[in-house]
Amino acid sequence: MTRPKLRKKIILLSITVIIEIVALIFFWNALKKTDVTNGQASPALGTSGGLPNLLGDLNLILPISFLVILLGIACAFYVEEWLSATNWVRRFIESQVAFLTGIPSLLYGLLAVAVFFGYAGVFKATLQNAEGSALAGTPFQRNTALFYTETLIFILTVMPVAIKTTQTALRSVETPIRESAYALGATQWQVLTKQVVPRAFPRMLAGGCRAMARAFAAAALLVGIYAWSHTMELRGFPDRFMLFLGGALLLSNASSFLTEIYVPASTQHN
Repeated sequence: MTRPKLRKKIILLSITVIIEIVALIFFWNALKKTDVTNGQASPALGTSGGLPNLLGDLNLILPISFLVILLGIACAFYVEEWLSATNWVRRFIESQVAFLTGIPSLLYGLLAVAVFFGYAGVFKATLQNAEGSALAGTPFQRNTALFYTETLIFILTVMPVAIKTTQTALRSVETPIRESAYALGATQWQVLTKQVVPRAFPRMLAGGCRAMARAFAAAALLVGIYAWSHTMELRGFPDRFMLFLGGALLLSNASSFLTEIYVPASTQHN
């Protein structure tokens, strides 16, 4: 990419980021002026403890999502570099990844919302009906089941994207580069670490940003829908909601920018 084109893309991205930041600040100020949400409190979740518990879960789930992205990158390396194209394990993984990445992140977020309200409501009703019994004193089981379910949804949100984008990045490295390295006596590990990874890293980083953007967007959706559907103090809600939403937008912009500025050598000669 020539310097004028790169400079133009940087300017356009900077304008986009500035507009988004200004819009987020106005939105954040509007939320800060709101005292309580509209609507009635949920009989299942009540008005106390629900949002702090949700935020506590997200504080654990988002770092786990980052680690899952790293695991997805490692899985993509194994599938792309060590499994043949006719291997049934590779075909199975690629088919599942293609299916899961085709699902919009909004649907994953709505699924997380449905699970959060549904599971919490079912278990809360069970605990209320079993008041005085052994179940009444075991809220930890309810929270643990809910946490694991939400974590699974976030894993399905980020891991397929990490695998697919990493595979695409590895395939973008030209075959002659690999063949030349092998002809000079390099091992497969040396080819990967010294030739493939440096050239594929920008797209791998873009894929990681895209995957984490989906996770942050789902977290913002969870917090936003919960807060707007309950009568409760909004103390602390705007800050966390805008943090997740702003993080999703910035990571999405970073992913788009890295994808745009990375042009494989093969396309430059065409």
